[in-house]
Amino acid sequence: MKKHSLLVLSIVYCLTSIISSCKYSNQYQAINAANKFSISVPSWMKEDKSLKEGADFQYANHFRNFYAIGEAIPKGELKRTNPELMNDNLNVLRKSMAGAQVSDSTEVNTSQLRGTRVEIFGKMNNENIYFSEVIFEGNKNIYHLSIWTRSEDRKLHFKEDINKIIASFKEI
Repeated sequence: MKKHSLLVLSIVYCLTSIISSCKYSNQYQAINAANKFSISVPSWMKEDKSLKEGADFQYANHFRNFYAIGEAIPKGELKRTNPELMNDNLNVLRKSMAGAQVSDSTEVNTSQLRGTRVEIFGKMNNENIYFSEVIFEGNKNIYHLSIWTRSEDRKLHFKEDINKIIASFKEI
């Protein structure tokens, strides 16, 4: 009987350890993106240089299917207005999505910057994908931030994280 009780307690302990190790921290870490901007991301996101070639900021959590990229575009190199730039980004996404739906744009204000946010979702490779696209107007650059995840459920689950990441954006 003692051996059986010890075995049951060991199993319960192992299961408890495994379940508790699956939880993620709510801590955020500030990231300096090539001395162009800073942004805070949850500690469960890690740098991933494979998301978009040349992007200044690329972070992901593949297990949670949560991704974010950011890039600075020097104002002198930009030959398009901010709405045209947003439309260009949305057109790229529309072409790779089936049944793409785009939300109305909303104004975004951080402690430093003003911007425009648009949400787009649809199917990519038979999977629902949700994107939050933001264009910020800075003093030196125009900044493009893209955050995406799979499915409407994950979008709702990560809504607070997405909003915190966007709100933390600062020009350096």
